[in-house]
Amino acid sequence: MAAAKPQAPAQKTDGGLRISRLTGLKKRQQIELAGRYMFIWVVVAAIAVSFCVATGQYLFNKWVYNNKVLSAKYTASDTLGKNITAATELKKQVDSLVANNDLASVKTDPNDTATKSVLDALPITDDSAALATSLQQAILSKSGVSIQSITVPAESAAAQGTTSTPQEMKFSFVVTGTYDKIKTMVHDLERTIRPIKITDISMTGSDANLQANVDAITYYQPAKTVNAREETVK
Repeated sequence: MAAAKPQAPAQKTDGGLRISRLTGLKKRQQIELAGRYMFIWVVVAAIAVSFCVATGQYLFNKWVYNNKVLSAKYTASDTLGKNITAATELKKQVDSLVANNDLASVKTDPNDTATKSVLDALPITDDSAALATSLQQAILSKSGVSIQSITVPAESAAAQGTTSTPQEMKFSFVVTGTYDKIKTMVHDLERTIRPIKITDISMTGSDANLQANVDAITYYQPAKTVNAREETVK
C-alpha cells in the first residue's frame, strides 16, 4: 500500500485575501449595528423608566391630594353634624324659655314674649339710645326724682363685633330729689332685670333737696355669627 504524500500548505491568493477582508468588514459592521441597536434600546428603556417615574409621581401626588380632600370633607361633615345636633338642642332650650314663669314675671311690657326679657337683661348690641330711654322712662322716673342729665357714650363701630364675651357700657346721670327718693332710685337700679353696677355716687345738698351724681356700668353681649365658607384644598 503506497504511503500518502504530504500536501503542501494552501497558498493564499489575492482572491482569498479579498474574501478575508470582506469578512472582517462585515463583522465590524455587524458590531456597529448591534451597538446602535443597543443604544436605541437603552434610550427607549430610559424613556420608559422616566415615563414610569413621572407617572408614578403624578399618581402619588394625586393620591395625597385626594386624601386631603377626603379628610377635609369628613371634617366638614362631622362639624355639620355637630352643628345640627347643637341647633336642635338650642331650639329645645329656647322653646322651654317661652313658657318660663320667672321670665314672664319680669317682662317690661305685658305684650312681649318671655324670651324678650332675656334680650332686655343682656342686649346683643351697644344700645346706648335704648339704655338712655329706659333709664329716663322706666327706671329713674319710678322713684319720683327729677332727671337733670343722662350721659351714655356710644361705643365706636370698630370696637363692636370683635368679641362674643360680655362688654361693659359706662353711663352716668344726675338726678335731684329728697333723700328718700334718691334711696328708692338706687334700689330701683338694683332691681332692674338688666345688670347695673354703680361705680361712684356723690351727693350734695340737704335731705330735702339732694343732688346725686351717679357713675355706673351695664353690659351687653355681642351675638355670635355663623359663617358658612368654602375652603380650597391645596
